[in-house]
Amino acid sequence: QHGREVAIFGLGNMFEVAQEAARMLEETGISVALINPRWIKPLDTGTLEFFARGCQVICTIEDHVLHNGFGCGVMEHLHENQINTPVVRIGWPDQFIEHGTIPILRQKHGLTADALVEKVLPFLKRPAEKARSSAA
Repeated sequence: QHGREVAIFGLGNMFEVAQEAARMLEETGISVALINPRWIKPLDTGTLEFFARGCQVICTIEDHVLHNGFGCGVMEHLHENQINTPVVRIGWPDQFIEHGTIPILRQKHGLTADALVEKVLPFLKRPAEKARSSAA
């Protein structure tokens, strides 16, 4: 699925959450690229660069601790190659996670479609905003 505003990389069991977030964004008229990486290492730099150069923001969502996760690899590669596309990372905090059901823990720690949408929206420039910033 190809889009021009947001590229969402949904890893493993978080791909379904990424799909739901993509649907929510598209319902508001936002163009979304949805990518299901088949592996984490080695990083598919060609695909990453293709979307980073064509989108306003990249979002990674993973069922993993954010520290040294897939999103960190994405940010590191983009930085090393001087690609300045913002990256929003969604994953588990680097701390003890209390016991609970997966839906409750995902809600509490922001691993939901709603949280993804909320974190991505501030990075998007809509056409009216682009026109205003060009006129200034």
